[in-house]
Amino acid sequence: MKRLILITAALSALLAAGAAVAHLKAGDVSQVSATLSVPTAANVQTRTHTCDGQTIEITTGHYTGTATSTTTDLNGSVDLFLKSTYNVTKKLGWVNGSLKLRASDRRTRASFTAINVDGKLDGWLRGSASHRGGLVFGSLSGSFSKTGGLTDGALGTGTGTNAAVVVKRVGCTSDKPTRPTVFLFVRGAVDSVSATAITVKPKDGSANQTCTVKNADQVKNIEATDQVEMSCVQVAGVWTLAKVREKH
Repeated sequence: MKRLILITAALSALLAAGAAVAHLKAGDVSQVSATLSVPTAANVQTRTHTCDGQTIEITTGHYTGTATSTTTDLNGSVDLFLKSTYNVTKKLGWVNGSLKLRASDRRTRASFTAINVDGKLDGWLRGSASHRGGLVFGSLSGSFSKTGGLTDGALGTGTGTNAAVVVKRVGCTSDKPTRPTVFLFVRGAVDSVSATAITVKPKDGSANQTCTVKNADQVKNIEATDQVEMSCVQVAGVWTLAKVREKH
């Protein structure tokens, strides 16, 4: 059975009395729970390795979503940062990461480790809750994929696989990504920009050039009419932004 425990209040009376448990910092314990939906990938990168005939994927990612709970410390928007090691051949792996929950006082943060059995997580979470020295401990479960993030997530509730794994070294070779050979360089004024695309009008008056944006952070400080230098590479026949910077 899954459990999530929130410890919040300091035992000031005992501490003031110089009791034998003077090292104890908190003691008001409440059983709580929350559901998680963190499906939006903000920045995900995957490396694939071939190891003794097995395919292993190493994924790092930032995902965003929401937590829903009747406990204010566990209710709000969520940022999930994680590293997933997954044996695609055996459908087994594990995930390490951290969770930042923007609850009422924006102070709930925790780290977690979970086993991944064919996309189902079963793990343990520990962290801080609220600005008053609260702690949070408990189970973490849900469905996970590198493209879909964490769905059907549950803190302190739900069911998990209750799995354990043993990890051993194997000989691996990395699948090297194809290096781009076609480049586009444009100097001019930004005609339009969004989280998915940027268009620049060249200084020489030629046709506008548009490149797909893979990571919104690349253009977060770029606005329309800015004078920029833009470099793009061709990926699967599509111009993709490599770098853009303001030209003063």
